[in-house]
Amino acid sequence: MKGKNSKIWIAIGLLIVIAILFFWIKNDTSFYTSKTDSEYVSVEVPADESCLQCHVNTKGYSKYHNPDLIGCTSCHLGDETTMNKEDSHKGIVLIPGNLADATETCGKCHPNELKKIESSLMTTNSGLVAVDKFVFGEADSPDYHYHISEIQNSASDKHLRDLCANCHLGAEKTEFGEITQLSRGGGCNACHLNYDEASKNDLNNYLTSNKKELPLAHPATNIFVNDNHCFGCHSRSSRISTNYEGWQETLLDEADILG
Repeated sequence: MKGKNSKIWIAIGLLIVIAILFFWIKNDTSFYTSKTDSEYVSVEVPADESCLQCHVNTKGYSKYHNPDLIGCTSCHLGDETTMNKEDSHKGIVLIPGNLADATETCGKCHPNELKKIESSLMTTNSGLVAVDKFVFGEADSPDYHYHISEIQNSASDKHLRDLCANCHLGAEKTEFGEITQLSRGGGCNACHLNYDEASKNDLNNYLTSNKKELPLAHPATNIFVNDNHCFGCHSRSSRISTNYEGWQETLLDEADILG
């Protein structure tokens, strides 16, 4: 009986030790994360950015992209220390998130995600290039690795440039506005840029006023990816997006389909 009781007390002691370790690990994030391995990396926000002195009372930001937390220059760069418009706008990135500037913008907080995206098939289009070159007889196997940005002027390269090259994530988004079926590339924007009605209306007023009426509503950058984002690149070629929604091409009239 005495041996049985001692085993019970040993088991209870082990459970207590395990519970203590569990709560310690759970609350001490340094135990399992570091600045380079964590999902997000914090940025230093200047105490008094000049940006919001002109772009005052702006709204629409997603929770974790609010200027109160990350400032404006974390995404748009520029010089936040001066009140002079020309000086403050030097080096500014009006549409951050393209892969060309992602290292200095989105990638500062999301380095691991950027690393994955830069080597992803949506960016490299490696499979498309490989198969095209194989079919055109320019490669002896469809298993080589390529990057769409490195295509030259061969027959398969010209074919790719006409059909696919504009849609890889590295293609630059150069115009303001939401992601639509006509969008191409855009890096992080391609999936994570969201305009609501207020931000769309304010953007229209800004453009029609010759950029004199500054928008109050800012588009959000968040994790809410909807079908429209996918349609930006996947509504052509194999038509993955349209097939996903059950759409198909037909020679029938609308009345024949509905009737």
